[in-house]
Amino acid sequence: MVKTLSRLILWTGIIALVVACVFRFGLSGRKGSTNLNISAILTDSLDVAELSTAEFRYRGISEIYQNGSRSDIACRVCYTAIVKAGIDLKKVLLDVDEESRTVTATLPEIDLKVTIAEDEFMGLLPSDASVDIDRMLKASKEDAEREARNSRELMDTARDNLRSTIEGLLFPVLRSRGYGIVWSDQEPEKAQDA
Repeated sequence: MVKTLSRLILWTGIIALVVACVFRFGLSGRKGSTNLNISAILTDSLDVAELSTAEFRYRGISEIYQNGSRSDIACRVCYTAIVKAGIDLKKVLLDVDEESRTVTATLPEIDLKVTIAEDEFMGLLPSDASVDIDRMLKASKEDAEREARNSRELMDTARDNLRSTIEGLLFPVLRSRGYGIVWSDQEPEKAQDA
């Protein structure tokens, strides 16, 4: 349900942005329109603060240690976390090559936002351990973030979704001016034209 709602909101935003670009930059096929700077158009097209493209629910067990020592476990915390992967779109680098009519895009590092669902299945092992809630939340959040960073599936899904979304946002601008998009970490033959 949350995943479906997130996707609906994301696609609604993308459609609104594309329509705004079409009207804002006169891409609706007007003859005699002035030639605008492609770099400025692309920057304006990506003027959205944050983009979240992957969301996962994760159940885990974190460890809380005695007196900061990483060898003596005081207890374990069972938790449920919601991990969102995304980027700040202002940090996407776009390098325009006028000669080859390509835009090379470079994604920034993917940010992870972890929310611990306190009301769902959070518990201690052993159940009689004496640990305050702040310490439980901190240990759970660190564990969930570490697990998410190490999840190749989550990071690959987030990266693929980010690329697809950015290509969708830039498609009307690039296609109308005869440009293609290349991702900086792809081999040229694998690059897709927008």
